[in-house]
Amino acid sequence: MALFLMNVSWAFAQLTVTGRVQSKSGEPLIGVNVIEKGTTNGTVTDLDGNYSLRVEKGKTLVFSYIGFVAQENVVKGARMNVTLLEDTETLDEVVVIGYGSMQRKDVTSSITSVKAEDLNVGVVTSPAQMLQGKVPGLTVANTSDPN
Repeated sequence: MALFLMNVSWAFAQLTVTGRVQSKSGEPLIGVNVIEKGTTNGTVTDLDGNYSLRVEKGKTLVFSYIGFVAQENVVKGARMNVTLLEDTETLDEVVVIGYGSMQRKDVTSSITSVKAEDLNVGVVTSPAQMLQGKVPGLTVANTSDPN
């Protein structure tokens, strides 16, 4: 009988925490890791940035996503919305190249950065056209074969 009462009290101590994870601009973040700190109990956010996880009240949830600062929040209730901030320091350290990625400090050729607000807008047929005229020495050519 005592074992049954102990199991019942443990079951009521857990609750299902739900919420939405978004960026500072309000966009939902897809695939954010939501993990109960110190355990393997976790989940990831769906296409709308929503998650659901059973944890005990008072436990800490860790929210982590590539390119964003990890955030830890203590569970106080059944609803927890989170806004993650971009990790601008790590974004400057990695350079994506056509055949992989390297640390910025290891690249021996010329590197330049173009901010999103500086890209060409309007009707473009390829991402390369968004960069045309924005990077010195960059030539964008359409080399597709019409045949």
